[in-house]
Amino acid sequence: MARDTPYSPIKARSKSVIFVYTLFSNRFIRKYGILALFLFLSLGMLYYRRVLFNCDNLQQKYIHQTLPLYQRSVSLVFANESILEVDDTGQHDRWLPIGDVDKRFKLYSAYFDPRLEVVESYKVPNGFLPFGSIRIFAILPLKVKKEDIFCNFRSDNNYVAQYRADEVEPVHEHWNMEFAATYVICKLAGNTTKREARLPDEVALSYHDEPSMQEASSFVRIKYPSKDRLFRSAPTRSLAVCVGPLHHNFPYALRMVEFFEYYKMNGAERFYVYNKSATPEVDSVLRHYQATGLVQVLDWHFDGYKFENELRYEGIFVALNECFYRATVAGGFRYTAIVDFDELLFPADDNETLLEYLQATDRYDVHSFNFQGVFFYDIYAPDYSHVPPRANNTYLYTQVRNVRTKNPLLHHNRSKYVMKGRNVLEAGNHFVWKAVRDTHEYAVPESEGLLMHYRDGSLGYDFENVVLDTRIKERFGKQLWRVVNERCASIFPETGVCPLGENYNITESSQ
Repeated sequence: MARDTPYSPIKARSKSVIFVYTLFSNRFIRKYGILALFLFLSLGMLYYRRVLFNCDNLQQKYIHQTLPLYQRSVSLVFANESILEVDDTGQHDRWLPIGDVDKRFKLYSAYFDPRLEVVESYKVPNGFLPFGSIRIFAILPLKVKKEDIFCNFRSDNNYVAQYRADEVEPVHEHWNMEFAATYVICKLAGNTTKREARLPDEVALSYHDEPSMQEASSFVRIKYPSKDRLFRSAPTRSLAVCVGPLHHNFPYALRMVEFFEYYKMNGAERFYVYNKSATPEVDSVLRHYQATGLVQVLDWHFDGYKFENELRYEGIFVALNECFYRATVAGGFRYTAIVDFDELLFPADDNETLLEYLQATDRYDVHSFNFQGVFFYDIYAPDYSHVPPRANNTYLYTQVRNVRTKNPLLHHNRSKYVMKGRNVLEAGNHFVWKAVRDTHEYAVPESEGLLMHYRDGSLGYDFENVVLDTRIKERFGKQLWRVVNERCASIFPETGVCPLGENYNITESSQ
């Protein structure tokens, strides 16, 4: 019997459709297909991230491995070699405005840094490699547009080039104030086909987000190591001391003389003092020591910022970082101490100076030596029983203040330190913030040394728990009495007395 329903022809299917149908009709594939697809996508993503996405990282790794060879092979030349023949005394350094003065952008100094760790992550065009960097110290708004800051180089008063800054960073401890101590880093790169790389003489900053700052106007001379330009040999000098800015008419002339002489006995060869505001008597002390070559006095005069409101403590963090670069790069010092005029670092061994202690304790992988602090407050009664009968200056802090807090504060809490400048990238007030990799801080135990803090007024740190400590008096007393009185007689010949300071709360009636 014939069928009433006609046959429908089978539709032709492509091979790809048949393959897909067969694939997904398989029971095993249906069961594990989602897992297989997930694994396939994961492997694809891993390939993308490790191979394709990381091409730049592979290039940077190549650069990192190549930089030491390139730096050793290239010859660094100046347009004006005479700038290295004159010893840098800092007498020409001062704060310069960037563009409109009312914007309060300021520039102070710049240093060549040959350490390749600084530049190894910076991108360079094909055919070029970095051989060092220029670090510029400035005061900039905390929220400045970093991508709009440029370094402008010139040599022998001829404009050379402009480059976008590779790094613009506020120094730590800015407390989110409107302005911050800031360092700007621009790499120096050379053409790999050439055997020479020309070094710039001067640099200025420009800021393309502000019309008055788009053109470079205020140039500062870049400071280079005078001999060991690439830090290939050991530093030629040992210990320098950095002191934060003098401000609010700093009056303590006698304290300053005692400070200089104490550290000089302990191996210090150079002091860097940033002078914003001091009394005429203190200026006389500074001029005296400056004439001997022991002290470099840096002009720190600037205004326009509310103290501890718009900028931290008269730009102290520019001063501290600028200072250790000055000591390391321009001065050639191995060690740099960061202290105030009322702070003395004391090695506990009876037969050691501070420098001898540092040299004996030092290791290649140490970036700083951090000393715990104890306080010799002026609230404790002074002891004048050992004042020499012919001494004109009777109130030496180390000789009449012998009572101190018993328990040292923890490291990093009002501690102070000595750094090895070549191993440090950023300095703080109480400890190192950034250092080169594979280095560490040495926390000096109490048995090896302390920070003796002769502070006026009490901070309240365990001030009722005290001990008698006469070690500085016994070790350095005889020599300190003699040299301090000799210095004061030379600086103030009419009286032979270095002023304590008009606001000092210990009067001669205490004797």
